[in-house]
Amino acid sequence: RRNVVAGVEDIADWDFYEKEIRIPNHDSIQAFQHENGSTKTLVNVNIRGPQDDTLNAFDRSPEMMAQLVSVVISSNEFQVTDGAAAPLAARLANILPGLARKKKNTTGFNAAPSGINWIEATDHFICRSAHGLELSRFSDFEHDDNVENLLSAMAHQTMTHLAWRFRQWYKNPTLLANIAAPPLREICDQLMAATSLVGATDKRPFTIYSCHDITILGLLYGIGADFLSGDERGGWRFWPPYASSLVFELVRIPNTGTDDSHVVRVLLNGKPVKSVWKDDQFWEGGCLPAGNGPYQMLNAKDFQSVVENLEKSGGRSNYMSREGSETKGDMTSWTG
Repeated sequence: RRNVVAGVEDIADWDFYEKEIRIPNHDSIQAFQHENGSTKTLVNVNIRGPQDDTLNAFDRSPEMMAQLVSVVISSNEFQVTDGAAAPLAARLANILPGLARKKKNTTGFNAAPSGINWIEATDHFICRSAHGLELSRFSDFEHDDNVENLLSAMAHQTMTHLAWRFRQWYKNPTLLANIAAPPLREICDQLMAATSLVGATDKRPFTIYSCHDITILGLLYGIGADFLSGDERGGWRFWPPYASSLVFELVRIPNTGTDDSHVVRVLLNGKPVKSVWKDDQFWEGGCLPAGNGPYQMLNAKDFQSVVENLEKSGGRSNYMSREGSETKGDMTSWTG
């Protein structure tokens, strides 16, 4: 699945890593000569290493993330609710045996009692639906109408349970900060730097990040997306659709007469997202809007405050000091 987060950045400011790829680009200042004498322009594409990657906390700090997830999984509420999903997990594993864990542990990612990989289970349904395929396609039960009906009946329950599990992750302030704060800080710094660009010839930087649906969900929780607030409102069932895009767009408001000359417009699949203040009230609903711009959009200072509050609530010094572990991230047992 390819989910994209679009921000702004000058590509020349990236801290590049290891590998360089060159692709044609009309605006690049670089060029190379073909054997036939024609000239094409190029742009550098570089890949950052795990320690410099802001989007994947599990690769950046695997030991710490395993510990944080283990704290959530070991809670009584999680054990009871996830255990209640064990019959659903068993039915799924009977049809899709690859979902079952190969070994049962009582610590870390494998401590959940339901016993299957819920991310892979949800991906099974989302990917086939997105491509218009039968849900039994590429299984041992292709074209079996009874199995197809069973899978159709289990699809919503499966995705809902995964959404509930990740809501439990993101209720933990430290875990959410480690996932969402680094990319939001990077985007925030880029946007703030761009507020000084006022000339017609000033270069407006643009960045596209490719990431997983769980990352987009974490970013939405990180900015306090209003439709996710309130445990009783049903928004917790939300899961980013296939090939979703989340856009952070800096918009200049002319002739405001104040210091708030820019707003950050957040769009999820083309629809605006309103932020509310992330505190304990967020999980109960009824939070105040975080944005003071037009239509309750975040002005530049509001966006800075949202990111700073996220960092502080999760103990920014904690995760910054623990990043850089030499342990290689192994996500083979990660189940969501």
